[in-house]
Amino acid sequence: MLFFVNLLIWFYIVYLVISIIFLILDNRKTASTYAWIFLFIIFPVIGLLIYMFFGKSHRILGTKRKQIEHAILKNFSELLEPLFEDHAIVKTAILNEQRSCDKIKLINLLEKNSFSLLSPNNEVKIIQEGEEKFSLLMTDLQAAKNFIHMAYFIWHDDDLTQQIKNILIDKANEGVEVRILIDAIGSFSLPSKYKNQLRDNGVEIYRYFDFNSFFTIHTVNHRNHRKIVIIDGFISYTGGMNMGKEYICGDFGYDCWRDTHLRIRGEGVKSLQAVFVLEWENTTKVKLYGKNYFPDVKIVKGNSIMQLAVSGPDSQWDSVKQMYFTMICSARTNIFIQTPYFVPDEGLCDALKIASLSGVDVRIMITGVPDKKIPYWAAFTFFEELIDSGVKILHYNRCFLHSKTIVIDSELCSVGTANFDIRSFIINYELMAVFYDEQLSKQLESDFKKDLLHCSVLSKEKYSEISTVKKFRNSVARLLSPQL
Repeated sequence: MLFFVNLLIWFYIVYLVISIIFLILDNRKTASTYAWIFLFIIFPVIGLLIYMFFGKSHRILGTKRKQIEHAILKNFSELLEPLFEDHAIVKTAILNEQRSCDKIKLINLLEKNSFSLLSPNNEVKIIQEGEEKFSLLMTDLQAAKNFIHMAYFIWHDDDLTQQIKNILIDKANEGVEVRILIDAIGSFSLPSKYKNQLRDNGVEIYRYFDFNSFFTIHTVNHRNHRKIVIIDGFISYTGGMNMGKEYICGDFGYDCWRDTHLRIRGEGVKSLQAVFVLEWENTTKVKLYGKNYFPDVKIVKGNSIMQLAVSGPDSQWDSVKQMYFTMICSARTNIFIQTPYFVPDEGLCDALKIASLSGVDVRIMITGVPDKKIPYWAAFTFFEELIDSGVKILHYNRCFLHSKTIVIDSELCSVGTANFDIRSFIINYELMAVFYDEQLSKQLESDFKKDLLHCSVLSKEKYSEISTVKKFRNSVARLLSPQL
């Protein structure tokens, strides 16, 4: 018996040494490395298996990245030629504005880390209610003439999505090309019957990053969290809302879901289409680089200037995180952030504290009615220092808050799919639309202030009332934050 115990001890020691050496050689960020070591110690062997399937860094910085860059430059250069021309003109115009330095920094950043071009002449509608989003979406789908492209993280089977399915089938039967991408995990519960009904009627629907073989199982933790709809190359949707009736009447234990989405008409549609085309090619190997998928955009009433921040585990740069960091550092008067989950890294946390200490009004609104307990608990470990620096932490208590927005100085704003957490910054495929538009920014800021009516403030006094046991629980959750 003693021999067996000693053998187990030696096995445990050797396992830890080998695992830690392997982990160190992976050159992860320090916080992430320590979090995985903690998991290896607490859960021997199982922790290593979890790491191999869910935590191993699969950033492709070699051949695949070069292929992606080459595809963007070669296949899109002609299709997006008008955008290249507009980009140069708009960038020059912004240089002549006051405070142009801060905007040019962000423009240059997204140009390099996301291959993103400025697109002017956009008519943008901010949608704050699910009923409005899906009413507009169904009307636009019914009016489609040539093609419909859709990509969603979650696609439920319910009364609402049954209506949308019927619309898509009708359009496919009319000869409209309908293509859908769903995430393999987020839409795992979507019944085969539902998908087969679409396929039987000519709709192409695939799971993005389908990990159905031994060679792709390592991608199980890389979720496509983007939400994109492109209709005839003229109308697009993106934002936080997935495909489900909970955004209209609540569900899954919540009376309602508060989220923010966008309806975009104009030049920016081409940029969103480019993202979908790359996703489709990665999934099906089919190229959609025809001019018919990138038509000349019709004249619109709006004049919003738009740029995309796009990132994923196969990106060279953490583009969305870099976008948030640059926007925060550019602020002079106020920063308003909405996010359901708040698990930043040290750099972003420091940027928020520095902004607040330097006199910027920093307000962070997170859900006060959580759906995932661990990231909710982890968020509290960042709050004490943020509150000390003057940052206002707000809990939205009316229902589940799912919006992902940021407004800077009533001049610059962004809406998209990325939460303010490490998973969205590094692990998921995400998308944020950035707008250099004062009118749009003020509208989003006004909506933020309306939401304040449903918020409670986490004060220094309230934070001090949290028990030691709960603080310890929160700290343990933070140790796991790089994997959340």
